[in-house]
Amino acid sequence: MKDKRKHNLSDSYSPASAGFSVMAEPIAALSTAPGAAAIAVIRLSGAGSIELLEPMLERRSHPVARMMAMARFNDPATGDLIDELMVAVFVGPHSFTGEDSAELFCHGGPYIVQRILQTLFANGFRQAEPGEYTRRAFLNGKMDLSSAEGVKQLVEASTHQQWIAARQLATGRFSETIEELRSRLIGTLAFLAARIDFPDEGDTQDVALETVVHKVRGVAAQLQKLEASYESGRVAAQGLMVAIIGQPNMGKSTLMNTLLGHDRAIVSEQAGTTRDYLEEPCRIRGRLIRLIDTAGVRETEDSIERQGVTKALQLAEQADLVLLLVGMDASAEAYAEVENIAQKIGQKKCLRIQTKADLAKAKVRTGYVGISCLKDHGLDQLEAELVKRVDGYIGQLNDQPFVSSARHHQAIQEAKADLDKFFVGVKEGAYDEMLAFELQNATRSLGGILGVVDVEDILDKVFHEFCVGK
Repeated sequence: MKDKRKHNLSDSYSPASAGFSVMAEPIAALSTAPGAAAIAVIRLSGAGSIELLEPMLERRSHPVARMMAMARFNDPATGDLIDELMVAVFVGPHSFTGEDSAELFCHGGPYIVQRILQTLFANGFRQAEPGEYTRRAFLNGKMDLSSAEGVKQLVEASTHQQWIAARQLATGRFSETIEELRSRLIGTLAFLAARIDFPDEGDTQDVALETVVHKVRGVAAQLQKLEASYESGRVAAQGLMVAIIGQPNMGKSTLMNTLLGHDRAIVSEQAGTTRDYLEEPCRIRGRLIRLIDTAGVRETEDSIERQGVTKALQLAEQADLVLLLVGMDASAEAYAEVENIAQKIGQKKCLRIQTKADLAKAKVRTGYVGISCLKDHGLDQLEAELVKRVDGYIGQLNDQPFVSSARHHQAIQEAKADLDKFFVGVKEGAYDEMLAFELQNATRSLGGILGVVDVEDILDKVFHEFCVGK
């Protein structure tokens, strides 16, 4: 016979007895993907969340923190048994958020999930906002800001390269490096503070300043290495940016649709069909590529199309790789235009493609990859080249921390600029107070990566892109 007695978790422990207090209101959300599934996980967190949950549970055994247990979930208003599920409770600060938390592992039918959530919302919980669990973990000191961003990237990672970028953030490896550099700068400020506070100790002034300069040079050198890693780190996290460039009717949109595996761009024999650019992510042999189809490059009187041509050339400058397309039946002027564009944007990041290789008497020119989307010819060679380019970037990422976020990259650039001003000040004999000012600015820039800031809008920007339940 089943034991239907209800057990109160507070009989064995409570946040107060642990000396832990949280003011955040209780929240609840589905943490697994919506839709029918065998199992769904509903996450709860906040002050008093365990106590609020217990009246809804009909337990078979006495609850034990951090251990799974079976229970019946009932609606207190109607007495209905909604589901038999597994439940685990976590007493703060020993939880993901640092607050009292619980996780319900219920059957994944949409009705069951919605009924449980509605019951929770009717009994003291509110719907969690996107990223709120991770945000609370950050605010409660369970992780720094860059690690929180890594959690988001791990959830969204769809390729090995994205996993590599997300892992070093989520595990704290990158933040440990930034914190170590920040701590070293704070240490140099102590030297300058001593010089400022004890100006009469003239015999040690030059020695102390040399010590400061030496330490700052070490930090600057490591920041330089981190900044240099951004190009590869960005490709790992965001994918290889590949712009498809060429004159009208050279098969740009057809190639994009073929690589994507579905029709995304309009294909027409009418020149100038593509006036703006289209960008779509694409996985090729497990590598993430960002394909950009652009307007055909040509002289035109159409003002809108002319803007599209200008944008196409700008994207070619920004891209990691440019596919320069020209048809087998194209004129000599078209081939000359390909060479002209390659000369402007750099030969190394250009890959010349001859389309329409299915035409009679077609002959691939030296230095070109011949393809036919119609006959599926040459696409394997093209894909192999794309994979090679991605792996070329990823291969530069060794075991050392690297930069994969634009926000982190900007902060590091700002810190480097502050250190450059410091070195200029030393050379020009600036007062110690001015030197300390530049070091303080550099320290703040690095602190912004970790979340050692008081600016609320930075936190909003980071966490609002998270999914609900994370």
